[in-house]
This record gives sequence, structure tokens and C-alpha cells, in this order.
Amino acid sequence: MSIPLPRPSGPTLLRRFTLLSLGTTIAVGILFGAITARLVEDFALRRQSRATATRVLEMAGARLSAKDFLHVPPSLPQFERAMRPLVGKIDIIHVTVWNRLGQVLYSDGRVGFDTPVPPSALLTSALSGRLQWRLLPATNPGAGSNPPRLEVLVPVVASSVPQPVAVYQVVSDLSDLAPALSRLTWSVLVSVILGVLMLYAALFTIVRKSSGDLERQEWALHRSFIGIIRSLINALDARDMATAHHSSRVADNAVLIAQAMGLDEVAVSEVQVAGFLHDVGKIGIRDDVLTKQGPHNAEERAMMRRHTMFGYDILEPVPMSESIKRAVRHSHERWDGRGYPDGLAGENIPLAARIVAVADAFEALTTDRPYRTARTPTTAVEEIQRGTGAQFDPTVVQAFLRVWRKFHRTSSEVRVRLHAPA
Repeated sequence: MSIPLPRPSGPTLLRRFTLLSLGTTIAVGILFGAITARLVEDFALRRQSRATATRVLEMAGARLSAKDFLHVPPSLPQFERAMRPLVGKIDIIHVTVWNRLGQVLYSDGRVGFDTPVPPSALLTSALSGRLQWRLLPATNPGAGSNPPRLEVLVPVVASSVPQPVAVYQVVSDLSDLAPALSRLTWSVLVSVILGVLMLYAALFTIVRKSSGDLERQEWALHRSFIGIIRSLINALDARDMATAHHSSRVADNAVLIAQAMGLDEVAVSEVQVAGFLHDVGKIGIRDDVLTKQGPHNAEERAMMRRHTMFGYDILEPVPMSESIKRAVRHSHERWDGRGYPDGLAGENIPLAARIVAVADAFEALTTDRPYRTARTPTTAVEEIQRGTGAQFDPTVVQAFLRVWRKFHRTSSEVRVRLHAPA
């Protein structure tokens, strides 16, 4: 007797891990890479800003004193002599001097003292004594002669005054620094992404091994489960030799019907297992009733009808599909609702149970029993047709009529075989 090993109905653990974690890993790698690259860029620009501030203070401090910044109006020639040499040095392209009132004292010929210029947040912060900087975008990104620029606001502190007396606003050309900074940023970004991917590869290897172990354990459990089923069926056959191998034949017939209805592989497998197990509850029926040589009386029929509930109770703690358990419980329901044990009707009866009911009826009708001889297959088919719409689902009967002639082939030709992977 061959019993199917159901295939997993959904993606394996490894497949789910691959699909979900790969995308997440790439996204996290890009995010952390971008953050790290930005931090590296900020660090480099901050160092550049401090170097610029130090150089400006050294060069201008030798020519300007605190009173030059406090005098209104400013002495433009004095600032011109002090500031003009800065332009062109250490890549400085523009210098503006602000006093502590937020007024322009000097702006290398572009902005005069009387020109109103609203102070920015950076300028306000610099006037409080903090070095400030920001990266200015290229004025024309498509032109090679317009590289990014660095704006640095340098507080000017005098020993005699507690607050800064002025602020140097210096704009530097980053033509030399920008390519190196770009290479550094990309190197950091790529390194972080590659590092995250290497970590993912290590985790993938671990999960793949664990997934293989779990899959092997799953198939071992399936084999144990099949062994339990085989033992139950063998025990039932040993108690009632008149119906020996009945469950196996019902399972074969049910598979053909399910396939004719176009059910998927998992559903067909569940139908086959339900066919094997549909009478397992008869283990709970007394021997004198189960093996009685003749028709049962009313009390005995009531006891026999309980076998479907016994079967469900036996299978209830077993880790198998609930569809199989419900098919066993409801395999003797009728389409018109007059069956047992729950009096379900129509499509409220599980589909697997409706299929097993037709396969069971045909096998029972075409097999000798102590109280009657077997019908011919043609006669059995006619009886099933007469029960269409009352005892049997019309759709299942239509599928049965297309395949019943195959029921007498060897089981190796009709049985579904699902094997565990090597």
C-alpha cells in the first residue's frame, strides 16, 4: 500500500529567507552606506573648514585689530589691504566681513557698507562665537568650471571684547578636494554595501544548512505519520478481512476523481489520505457488530454510524491537515442533508468528503460482502447516477463518470506518488 507524502504547500524556509532578507539586506546596506558616506564627507569638510578658518585668521589678524571692526563707517582701504591678499589663496574665491551688528564691513568689491543684507541663521550662529560651514552646490552642475564651493563663517574674537567683534564669510573653491571627496564617499558606500552583503552571505549559509536540517526532519515526521496511517489501516484490515484493502481501493478511486476535477497536487494528496483513513474509526466498533455476517439492526446501524466521529477523534491530535480530518468525519454526509454525523448538505460538506463518498460507494457496491454479492461496475455506476443530487454531489458524479472505467487498473497506474527530495 503506497501512501503519499504531501509536498509543502508554501515556500520553503530557505526560499522565504532569500526573498525577504535579500531585499532588506540591500536596502539596509544602501541606507547605512549612504549614512556612513555622508558622515565621512561631513568629517572631511569640517576639517577643511577648520583649516580655512585657521589660515584666514592668521593672514588677516596681522593687518586688522579689534578697533577696525568696531569703527563705523569702516575704513575700506584698511580692509582692502587686509582682505584682498586672501582672495586666490588656499582656493578662496570670495570674502565678506560682517560686524557684530550684522552689517557688511567689506565684501571684496561686491557689497558695500550701506547695502542691506539680512543675516542668515549661519551668520547669527557665527556671531555667537561658533565656527559654521556649509557646502554650496555648483552654480551650473553641467559645467566643469563650476565645482561645489565651501562657505565658512569664522568668528573674529578680540581679547578685550567678550563677544566676537566680526565674522569672516569665506567661500572656497573645492575643485581640488571634490574629486578626492567623491572617490572617498563612493569607496565608503561600496565598502559598507559589500560588508553587509558578505554578512548576508554568511547568514544565508547558516540558514541554508538549518533549512536543510528542518526539511529532513519534516520528511522524517511525514514518514512517521505515514507509518502510523499504515498501522491503523493494517489493524482495521486485520479485524475485518471481508473489507481488506477497501481503504486502499477507495483512495485510488478518489484520486482519479479529484484529478478529473482539476484539483491541485496538494488537494489530490489530501483526498488520497482521506480515502485511506475514511473508515479508520471502525477500530472503535465492537467486533460482533463490525464483522456481523448479515444486515445490521437499528441499534447496530446507529453504532456503525458513529465510526466517522471515532475516526475524527482518533485523528484530531495528529499533526495533519484539518481538511483530511474533516473529510473523514463527513465522508458519509449526503448532498440532500440526510447523511451523518452532522447532517451537512450541499457545498457545506467538504469537497474531499464528497469525493470520498462517491469513491467509497462504488468500491462497496462492486465488492462482495457477507450479506450480498457484488454488483457489476455498470450496475454500480447506474446506482450512483440515481443518487445524484440526493446522496452525491452532481459535480463529483460528473467527474466520476469520466474516469470510473480506469478504476480496475493496477494501483501503480492510478496512484499519486509524491516522494521526498534526495
